[in-house]
Amino acid sequence: MNQILNGLESWFSQRPLWLQDAARRLVEKGVLKGADLADLITLCKQEAGVSVPVRLRRRARGIPPGSLQIQESPVTLRLEEISHVQGINALAPRQPLQFGEGPLTIIYGGTGSGKSGYVRILKHACGAKNPGMLYGNVFAEEEQDQWCTFTVKMDGELQELPWFPDMGILDPIRFIEIYDTDCARIYLTEENEVAYEPWVLSLFTELTDVCIRIGKTLKEEIERSSPAIPPLPAQYRETETGQWYTGLNHRTRQSDIDSRCLWNERLEKRLSGLNRRLLEPDPAEEAKRQRRSKGHVIALHDELEGMREQLSNEKCRRYLKAKREAGALRKAADEDAEKVFANAPLKGVGSKSWRLLWEQARAYSETVAYKGIAFPNISEKARCVLCHQLLRGKAGDRLQSFEDFVKGNLAEKAAAAEEEAENLTDEIEDIPAKKSLDLRMDSAGLTADPERREVSAFYRLIVKRKDSLLKAKSLAEIAVLPNQTLPGKLKKRAVNLEKRAREYDEAAKKENPPKLKERAEELEARQWLSEQKELIEEEVERLKHVNNLEKARKLTRPKALSDKKSSLAGVLISPAFIKRFRNELAGLGASRLKVKLAKTRTEYGRVYHQIMLKGCARDICTTDVLSDGEFRIVSLAAFLADVEGHSHVTPFVFDDPITSVDQDYEEATAKRLIDLCRSRQVIVFTHRLSLLALLEDAAAKAGIEPHVICLRQESWGIGEPGDTPIFAKKPDRALNYILHERLAKARKVLKKDGKAEYDNIAKGICSDVRILIERIIENDLLADVVKRFRRSVETKGKIHRLANIKAEDCKLLDDYLTLYSKYEHSQPEETPVSMPEPDKIEEDLENILSWLDDFKKR
Repeated sequence: MNQILNGLESWFSQRPLWLQDAARRLVEKGVLKGADLADLITLCKQEAGVSVPVRLRRRARGIPPGSLQIQESPVTLRLEEISHVQGINALAPRQPLQFGEGPLTIIYGGTGSGKSGYVRILKHACGAKNPGMLYGNVFAEEEQDQWCTFTVKMDGELQELPWFPDMGILDPIRFIEIYDTDCARIYLTEENEVAYEPWVLSLFTELTDVCIRIGKTLKEEIERSSPAIPPLPAQYRETETGQWYTGLNHRTRQSDIDSRCLWNERLEKRLSGLNRRLLEPDPAEEAKRQRRSKGHVIALHDELEGMREQLSNEKCRRYLKAKREAGALRKAADEDAEKVFANAPLKGVGSKSWRLLWEQARAYSETVAYKGIAFPNISEKARCVLCHQLLRGKAGDRLQSFEDFVKGNLAEKAAAAEEEAENLTDEIEDIPAKKSLDLRMDSAGLTADPERREVSAFYRLIVKRKDSLLKAKSLAEIAVLPNQTLPGKLKKRAVNLEKRAREYDEAAKKENPPKLKERAEELEARQWLSEQKELIEEEVERLKHVNNLEKARKLTRPKALSDKKSSLAGVLISPAFIKRFRNELAGLGASRLKVKLAKTRTEYGRVYHQIMLKGCARDICTTDVLSDGEFRIVSLAAFLADVEGHSHVTPFVFDDPITSVDQDYEEATAKRLIDLCRSRQVIVFTHRLSLLALLEDAAAKAGIEPHVICLRQESWGIGEPGDTPIFAKKPDRALNYILHERLAKARKVLKKDGKAEYDNIAKGICSDVRILIERIIENDLLADVVKRFRRSVETKGKIHRLANIKAEDCKLLDDYLTLYSKYEHSQPEETPVSMPEPDKIEEDLENILSWLDDFKKR
C-alpha cells in the first residue's frame, strides 16, 4: 500500500496545479467547504490565464510529501432512538422508538403497524439507494410539517439530531446501511458503485465531484457571457469585411482591428463616387431601352408617313378619276339598260342589286336546276329559276334579253370601275383610330405635351383631308395635306436614339455594375465597422476571456482521475469485493447458484460492478432467471459484500431480509445477522414470527440478548412502540412482568372499580399465563429440542437435559395448564368458572417461577 501511495504523490505532481491544491485540501481537511471551492475556481482560472483581481489571487500548493500515508479514521456510530416523529406517513407515536443497549434490536409488527414508515425515514435520512417518496398522512385533513429527531452515539458521544426531509441526507448518520426490497432489486438489476472504498479511492471520488462542480460553474459562466457587438447587417454578409467581422475570435489582433476599422476622407470620397455611378442607369440595359424606344418611334413614323402617302395628291387624283369613270360608265350602262328594259314591268332592272340577283340565278340554274344547259333555259316546259313559273309568251324572250345585257361590254366596264372606286375608298377610310395613335406615342416615349399636340394636329389634318376627299369632285375641293415636318422629326429622333444606344454600349464595355456594387458595399461595411470599433475591441477581450475559461474547463476534465481510480480499484477494490461476494454466498448457503460479481466500467471516477449469470451465453438479466428466494439471497450477499468492505462501525438495518426464502436460507440468514452483531449494531424490522424465533435462537447460541420491540396501531396513529408481545418474551421474564406489573394494576382495579372490571383484566392475565406455560414446556422442560416455527429437531447439547424431567414436573405443568386453560373456554350458565383472585394468581406464579428456577439448576 505504501508503494502505491508513494507512486500517487508522483502522479499528483503531474496534474494541474489547482487539482493538486484540491487534493491537498481534502487530505488536510477531509471535506471542502464553499470558501475552498471558490479558491479552487480562482486557482483553476489563474492557471488557464483568466484575468483575476489581485485581491482574489491565490497560490496553489501541492500535496505535502508523506501526507497520503495518513490512514482513514473509522467512524463508530450507534442509533439510540427515533423520536418526535411528525407528518411522515401515518406515524404518530407518543413514545420514542428506542433501540436498546445490545447489539441486536428486533422490531416486530403486523401489517399496518408502522414498520415501513420508520424504514422510509431511515432511508431518506441515511441516503439509501432508491429511497422512494416520503409522503405525509394522505388521509389527514390538514398537512403537517415533516420532521423527527435522531438520537445517536457517535464515537461515544451522545447527540440529538433534528431532521427535516428538505435537509436531505443527515451527514452524521450517512454511514448507516439499509437493506430492503428496493435495495435488493438495485443490486440485481443495475450497476452499482461500491458503497465504501479505501480512503485513497474516496479521495479520487471527491476530486472527481470537485472537477464536475467546478466545470459546471465555469460552463455556466461561459454561457452567461453574451456578445458585446451588434449583429452584422444582412447586406454586408458577403463582403470581405463582413466575413472578417463574423469571424472575430480570441486570436484577432489589435493591428487587424485598427486596419479593418479605419475610415477617412479618402475612403468617404471613393464611396460617394461609387454611389453616384450606381445611381446612373445600367448602360447595357439602357442601350436596350433606347433601341426599344427607337423601334416604336420608327413604327409611329411609318404609320404617319403611311397615312400621308395614302392621301397624297396622286392617290387623291386616282380616287377622283376612278370615282368619275365609275359614274360615267354606270350612267352609260344604265342608259343602255333603259333601252333594253324599257318595257319591263318593274323598276330597277339593271341596277346593282338586280345584277347580284341575276348572277345568283345563273349560278343556281347552271349548277342545280338545269345542269349542262346554258342560262337562261327558255326551252319548252322550262321554268323561271326565280319564281318557278312556266315560261309562257314573252317571258323567255325577256330573260334572254336580260342575259344579253348583263353579258354586254358596257355593263361589265361599269362594274369594274365601281369595284376599283370602292377599293380606293376602303383604303382612304382605313386610317388608325386616335386611341391606337396614343398608344404608339406612349411606346415611342413621346410624353411631352408639345410633341403629343404636334402628332395630334398631324392626325387631325389627315382625318380632315380624308373626309373632304370622300365628298370632293375635284382636287381643289380637298383639304390640305400635312407637310413632312413631323415625320422628319421622328426620323431624326430615331437616329438620335440609336446614337445614344451606341454610347451606352460603349459605357457597358467599360463598367460592370455588379462589381461597382460590390466595391460600394465593401466600403459601406468598412464605414459601419469603423462605428463599432470600441465594441469590437470589447468583444475580442470577451472572446479571449471565454477562451481562457474553456482552457480552465479542460483542466477540470475528470478522465485522468477516472482512469487512475479504475487502475487502483483493480488492485484495491474489485478483487476484494468479488471475493467477499463469493464468501457471503457461501455463508448464506447459496454457492450453488450460478452468479458472479464482475467489474463493468469506470465513469467519472466511479467504479461500477454488476451481478451477472455465470456461464450464460446471452445477455439476460439475473432477475429473469433466479427465483424470488434466490433473488433475495443473492442480493443480500451483494449488499453484505459491499458494506462489509469498510472499516466504520455503524448500524446495519434490515427490513424483512428473508422474504420468499426457504427454511435453509432463513436459518443461514439469521446466523449471518447474528455474526454481524459481533462487530456492530444490527436492527431488524420484521412481521414474521419465524424470523423472530430464528433470530432469538441464533442470538441465544451466540450469547446475545436481543432487544425486541413491538409496534402497534393505536387510535391516535401507527408506529407506537410497546412491550414485546407475550409470545416473544422469555417465559421467566414474562411471568415476572405479570407478577410485578400487571397483577399489581389488577389489584388496584379490583379495589377501585370492582370485580366486573377486574375480571376483564384477569382473563387476559390468565390467557397469557397459559401461553407462557406452553412456552416453558417448549423451551425449558423439552430443552428447546422441538420448537414451533422451526423445521429441525435439535438435539446437540440439549437432549441430555431431557433426563432431568421427573413425573412431578409433568404433573405440575399439566395441572397448571389445565387450570389456566379453562378461562379460555365458554362458561356454562349453571356453574360458571370465576376468575381467580389476585392472591391466587400471585401464589401460582410464584410456584411456577420457583419450579422453573429449580429445574434450571438441575
